[in-house]
This record gives sequence, C-alpha cells and structure tokens, in this order.
Amino acid sequence: MSECPILVWMLSLNREYTVAEYDECYKLVGECIKYTTFPYAPRNVDSFRKIITAMLPLLMMRHRRIPRAKWKDCHNSQGKHWIEQDQNDTPTEKWNHSMIGYHLAISNSLCGMAMTQGERAKVVHIGLGIIQYTVEPRGTSIATYIESMNHKLTAVERKSFDDQPEATQLRRLCILLALKDAYIRAIGQPIGFDYARLEFDVVNGKAQGDGKPLAGWEFRVFTANLGVARSTKLVQEAYECVCAFYRGPHAETKFIWHQTPRELESWVQFINIDQMVKVIPKLTA
Repeated sequence: MSECPILVWMLSLNREYTVAEYDECYKLVGECIKYTTFPYAPRNVDSFRKIITAMLPLLMMRHRRIPRAKWKDCHNSQGKHWIEQDQNDTPTEKWNHSMIGYHLAISNSLCGMAMTQGERAKVVHIGLGIIQYTVEPRGTSIATYIESMNHKLTAVERKSFDDQPEATQLRRLCILLALKDAYIRAIGQPIGFDYARLEFDVVNGKAQGDGKPLAGWEFRVFTANLGVARSTKLVQEAYECVCAFYRGPHAETKFIWHQTPRELESWVQFINIDQMVKVIPKLTA
C-alpha cells in the first residue's frame, strides 16, 4: 500500500429520521466528541446532518478496532483535523506515521468523510467536496443557474460550456465546484474564499491557483447516485464528489476519474442511516 492511502466514507441520508434516532446520535456525540457542541434541535434536519456526520470518525476508528479511550481528535488553527492514537501503545517510529487526517463534508442528502494516514504534516492536507446535480432555487432554469455561478468560474472554465447541451453544462459546473470545494477545504481556507482564484482545466488535466500551477495535488472524482425516501416517494439524487489530497511538491498533479461502483470499492464505502444507527451501541467502546 502506498504512503498516505486515501479512504472515503459516504453516508446517505436515505430517509427521514425519527426523534428517537436523533436523541441516540445526539447523546453519542455529546459523550464521545469533545471538541465541539451541538444545540439540541431534534426537528432541525441540518442539526441531524451535522450530528450524524460527526459520528463518521467514530465509525472509522471502530472499524480499525481502536477503542475510543485509545485515541484523541486534534485540530489546528485552520480547523484541519487529525486523530492521534495512544503513544504508549505504538513504537515511536510507527507512531509518527500513524496520524489520521480527515475532512467531513455535507450536501443535502449526502454526507462524507475523506481520510488518510501518515505523518501529521502530510495528512491534514485532505478535503472533500460534494455538489448535488440540481439548480438553486428549485425551478430555476439551468442557464440562469449557471449564469448565477459565473463569478466562481474563470474564462477558461466558462469556455468549456460552449456548444454543450444544458445537462452537460450542469455536470461540468458541478465537477468544477466540487473540485474547488475539495481544494479549498484541503488547504483550510475559510468561507468566503474567492473561487475564481482557482482554475481547473479538466480536459487538459491542469489546475491553477492565482495563475500558478497547483503542483503535487491529486483529485479523485466520482459520482454518487442515491435513492432517497421523501414522504411516500422514492426520489433519485445525484452528486458530484471530489477528494483532494496534497502528495507533495515533487508529485505529479493528477485527476483520477471513477465511473463505476466497482472502481470505487477499493477506497469508497457507502452506508446509510439504518447502518449508522445500528452500530451506535458499539461506537462508545
């Protein structure tokens, strides 16, 4: 396995949650995650999204069979998170390479966590971008929506929409926004970062920031298709997802595309509300 392997967990909010489920998740996060607090708002969908997403590191460490008492969640001034395991249980030479950097992201019915393991200085440079294939506000035409996003794009990016069907234009827009989200979060920039400072020439495999090449970055791109129960209907939703990770100044900038579920199986795992709630009793152990 190569240094700093990447793994991603994607959590589908595939149905409505119950207040009892909210309470279980809220209690778990309150007991096990001390770096943040969540207001109690059982009827607020955004609150539930944030709480259940915060449980993903607990699930990941449970799968690694590392007891909750044997690791701690750390973060720097830029809000970049990493997990440190108990130093007493690991030889020093291995402990330095045992840090787990991760990033959490949420977009409507899809939540996710991208993580990697290695030295602390390396693993924090990871980010996840998730953009739903939809227009906002609902009912807006694709052309109007794309025009409203022009301020986030460069001239090269806008030109990639020329002579393309609207569906292709929307997909390309979502890919570009997910790429920018993933990169901005990987470098720990705050809300308000000017997206137009970044340029992704996906066709030619190039990426720039402030006119300079983004050397050493790896961008993994994939689409997630969900079936979400809303009232009595099953609604199909699609999301463009990008994991960005900095491999170092001497690494080649890469765009890695994954088109089928089989291609994703080695590093992306999909779960849903039922699976997450089922393992709650085990996550405190």
